[in-house]
Amino acid sequence: MRILCVGISHQTAPVAVRERCALDEPASTAALGRLAGDWPEAEWLVLSTCNRTELYVARPAHGEPRVAALRNWLTQAGELSADEADAHLCTLTDGEAIGHLFAVAAGLDSLVPGEGQIVAQLKRAYARARRAGTAREVLHEVVQAALHVAKRVRSETPVAEGKVSVASVAVDQAAEALGSLGGACALSIGAGKMTTLMLQRLRDAGVGRILLANRSGDKAADLADGCGGEPVAWADLSDALVRVDVVLTSTAAEGYVLTREQIAAAMDARGGRALVVVDVAVPRDVDPGAGTIDGVRLYDIDALERLANRSLAARRETVSAARRLIDEHVTQVSRSLAARQVAPTIRDLQAYMRRIADEELTAARGKLASHDDADADERILRLALHRTVRRICHPAAERLRDAAGSQSAAVRAAALRKLFRLDDE
Repeated sequence: MRILCVGISHQTAPVAVRERCALDEPASTAALGRLAGDWPEAEWLVLSTCNRTELYVARPAHGEPRVAALRNWLTQAGELSADEADAHLCTLTDGEAIGHLFAVAAGLDSLVPGEGQIVAQLKRAYARARRAGTAREVLHEVVQAALHVAKRVRSETPVAEGKVSVASVAVDQAAEALGSLGGACALSIGAGKMTTLMLQRLRDAGVGRILLANRSGDKAADLADGCGGEPVAWADLSDALVRVDVVLTSTAAEGYVLTREQIAAAMDARGGRALVVVDVAVPRDVDPGAGTIDGVRLYDIDALERLANRSLAARRETVSAARRLIDEHVTQVSRSLAARQVAPTIRDLQAYMRRIADEELTAARGKLASHDDADADERILRLALHRTVRRICHPAAERLRDAAGSQSAAVRAAALRKLFRLDDE
């Protein structure tokens, strides 16, 4: 089997490019259906988060799709130009693809190394693929191994110490921009997991007042009850911009939640007071043009990465131990997947020889019929013959397994099948 990964992430592209490739849950499910329809023999996983959109495929060694087809699919889905695709799409194969998924699951490839949200996101992506019937035996093995590696990395290395997350970096960015969040008034837009984490961090930072807005007024009210904040009607969002010191936004909306014109009008009414806006959504919630307005300090997810890179240098030094764990598991999984290539030939060869042994035993059974203990003798002979078969097959099986995954393994397996006429049975 071949494992391929084609994707775009915060490591390879700015948010302005990768937001065009972003897929929410319904879009991810639809993508699985289209991919499986185009290449039904392959297994598929689509992982799309605020920092990445990646396609993982498991296919037969000489099957479809090839890398070029995958790159073309994602290029069209994101409406990327040829130059953008060449500059920003990343392609990984086999062990590299497996190791990358392991690193992603462990949080090593995250904007904030060690953050834990990615595990839940991977589990949801896998569940979607299972429901769609696109993640079968091979991707099941790979994803389960990735989750196991992630658990080991978090429990056996210091990479996740401190519970640092994108949400914490977002609030830290706001605090740095304002000088302090103590006593400040904050507006939070959204109602997802990221919003919940940012609200906790805001309270820890000592904000004086929190306003919460969401298209669903009930969700905004529930969040307000949980953090001691005040719900704001969606229709009153523009008025709220006039009153607050900082805005944190993370929604799954299509299109901008806050337009340049909306923020410009609020700034006119603020009397010259500065406004800090931190947008962690992908696609972005805030029109990037708002960053050109006097008094507005706008930070998107890419700006947070720069802050994370400065403040988490020490955390990155712990990554080497996690990488060693990942490499160990990549080797194990690669060997397991490679063994699938030769397993049918080994199984068929052993079955072929067992059939011959059983035929010989049946012929000999007539000579044993006159003995009182003929049944016991037959059992002994059968076991002995099957052990003989295993011993005869063992050198060939051992060498096939050692060569598994290489071109020579396919050649040797084909030779065995031809020599023993295994496909004629």
